[in-house]
Amino acid sequence: MANPSAPVSHDEEERVRHISASRYYVVWVALLVFTALTIFTARGVHIPSPWHLLVGLAIAVVKAALVALFFMHLWDHGGTTRLVLVTALVFLALLIGITVLDNATRFELSNPVNDRNERFMPPGPDILSPMAVPRGGRLPERSQGAGETGGAPARPGGGH
Repeated sequence: MANPSAPVSHDEEERVRHISASRYYVVWVALLVFTALTIFTARGVHIPSPWHLLVGLAIAVVKAALVALFFMHLWDHGGTTRLVLVTALVFLALLIGITVLDNATRFELSNPVNDRNERFMPPGPDILSPMAVPRGGRLPERSQGAGETGGAPARPGGGH
């Protein structure tokens, strides 16, 4: 009995073999245009707060789709290859969604400082944060008094 999938794979192989290089040049130019659009929207145009993220993600999705469809040959191959891609995208969306939901339901102080939780920050400098370094680039010198050396001042000559 003949294998029914053999002619299909042979036809698919022939179709992939006869792809011209001009298609790749067109996709490459499209990727360059979308990259320039990404730079232009990031630096040249002010887009209001919730929309700049959506525009950037839309451009990134279009570029990723072009790479996946043409450079990874998903446009020419079907069946299992496309099923693997769709399955990977579903799991990626699931993992990102779970991460976003986890972050959205956390205690407010465990998230980075923003306008809503800045009032809960303790007063004074944060010595663990790299933002606490003064403009000169050096931290102020600490005086070594009796309280910081264990209760007794250091003896001259190094004796204990």
